[in-house]
Amino acid sequence: MKSNQGVRQKWIEAAYSEFALTGPDFSLKALSEKSKLPRASLYYHFASKEELLEELLLLHQENINKYHSQLVKKVKSLIPDLYEVVFLHKEGILFHRQLLLHPEKDEFYTLYRSANEISFTILLPHIKRLFDTPGSDDEFIQFYHTLTDAWYIRLDPNHFSVESMIALALEIMENTLGLFSGSISPKSE
Repeated sequence: MKSNQGVRQKWIEAAYSEFALTGPDFSLKALSEKSKLPRASLYYHFASKEELLEELLLLHQENINKYHSQLVKKVKSLIPDLYEVVFLHKEGILFHRQLLLHPEKDEFYTLYRSANEISFTILLPHIKRLFDTPGSDDEFIQFYHTLTDAWYIRLDPNHFSVESMIALALEIMENTLGLFSGSISPKSE
């Protein structure tokens, strides 16, 4: 029974990685070939691809919880600390990006948005220090949703470094600042 659970977990981990790279339309045949797991064992553990996707969302929620814990512990200044934590969670960040890129599934967008709400609550003091403006917390959070969505859409999985993510974030903030009355402070400390 333990080996069956091990195979099940390998399927989940392999599918999580594949989803992070290609989204929910990944091929089960290709997944079987990449993971070197017999395709028949997939159907032993999961009645359908939809059931496997449900497991991936549960795993992603666990990864989100770990990510949030790291945000609390490690982020003292939005830049660079946030992006150093993001870098450590590359696969989860790329999975999260796929949730935004596939909003046709309500459960994808709901998880994406609710996880971001918690992230923003954790990061709000750092966000407010970064922007020189008297805006309300709700205004900051709504503005930061816009910035974050743009960041995920433009994030290049092939150029995933702390430096490239910071550069992208700064470019987006500078280009969208007109949507929010304020300016970026030179330091977020």
